[in-house]
Amino acid sequence: MTETLTREDMHLLSAIVAEAIEPIDPPAALRARILAAAAAAPQNTRTVRSEEGRWHCLVPGVTVKLLSMDTERDTATILMTLEPGSTVPSHGHSGPEDSFVVSGSCRIGPTYLYRGDFHHADAGTQHGDVVSEEGCVLLLVVDRADYLAAA
Repeated sequence: MTETLTREDMHLLSAIVAEAIEPIDPPAALRARILAAAAAAPQNTRTVRSEEGRWHCLVPGVTVKLLSMDTERDTATILMTLEPGSTVPSHGHSGPEDSFVVSGSCRIGPTYLYRGDFHHADAGTQHGDVVSEEGCVLLLVVDRADYLAAA
């Protein structure tokens, strides 16, 4: 087979695979270890700020919502929504950035991402524009300084 799949074909395949995956509960022993570790974690590492939970416009058509800030790991966890046709301009990262596509699709530089896809940008790197033709929601874990500089 020498055919190349189109973007629409890839989107359809991604949707089929995402719908076919059934969530499962972790084994009881693993769940107990995770809950015990969470309970034992220091509670003062997360800073709650007055603007948490509020949507802010980053650029036209793009909004962000701070979910949490971890001062011990120096990270911020945010939701980002891109309306159809919106763009986040090319930018650099002083720290790493992890992106997970919750819904919709986007392109980060030359890389197309669909619902359920993950993208990682290393510290010190720059990636191209983030563009969403159909709109999307991204869950991001970013360097705290990068978040504060953009907010």
